[in-house]
Amino acid sequence: MTEHSTTPHVAASDLARKVTSLAAPMTHDEMASAVARRGPVYYMEFWLLQAKAYVGSILGVGLLSPLLYLMAMGIGLGVVVDQTTGQDLGMPYLHFVAPALLLSTAIQAATEENTYTVMAGFKWRRTYYAGQVTPLTPGQIADGHVMGVTLRYVVTLVIYFAVLAAFGAIPEWGGLWLLPIGLLTASAVGLPIMAWAATLTEERGQFALMQRFVIMPMTLFSGTFFPLETLPVYLRPLGWVSPLWHGVELGRHAATPIDVTRWLVAVHVAYLVVLSAAGWWFARRTYNRRLVG
Repeated sequence: MTEHSTTPHVAASDLARKVTSLAAPMTHDEMASAVARRGPVYYMEFWLLQAKAYVGSILGVGLLSPLLYLMAMGIGLGVVVDQTTGQDLGMPYLHFVAPALLLSTAIQAATEENTYTVMAGFKWRRTYYAGQVTPLTPGQIADGHVMGVTLRYVVTLVIYFAVLAAFGAIPEWGGLWLLPIGLLTASAVGLPIMAWAATLTEERGQFALMQRFVIMPMTLFSGTFFPLETLPVYLRPLGWVSPLWHGVELGRHAATPIDVTRWLVAVHVAYLVVLSAAGWWFARRTYNRRLVG
């Protein structure tokens, strides 16, 4: 009788060790106390365990994407732009476009991880509800998701930055600031998307429409491939409200000789921080409503 009663407990302990860093075996009260302190970290570990299934594609795309974009935009198109416009940009086109390419990739990753992954948690795989039956709170689940996708951004940004640096596309040491700027820009885009995706109960093409009519125009009208000032005056507000434009301006200021006044840097940072904080707050509220009712 003793052997049969302890075997399931041992098996559960082994599973807990594999899934999270919880020190099993633990009593329910001990586990509840541990989750109260570090719940988001435990859910992040679970998120990373799921992400192992597509880590190869993350690394592959993270390496091939900058190579292809650099050859097409920075080197191929860059030669044409440099020959036809001379020094109108004040720098080689490769240096001008490199920060924008990195930040555009960051918001693409943010879009991927905060649309279909969120829908999977609520509907397709219902992993959020699995976490809800544990001592985890909805807010901790949301926070753990944010921490997990942030690590995804870090991996993507580091790989992309390494490729840019290898091609000489980052002329200033200040270009290292592109990594935190990329994280902030990805959060300013990804967290509001996460809050919106959490409100959906069905996916009927909304994510594809959002990609086509929000993310793609954001990439085109944010001063990424050409200065925003070259657009007609009536189109420039599209760039001013875009978090990508604010991130690109910060990135170019850090990685190239382009100078930006301190007050404008503060405006860019504040805008991205406000978007990130508002998105996170609304996401936590929606997770609580969906998971608790």
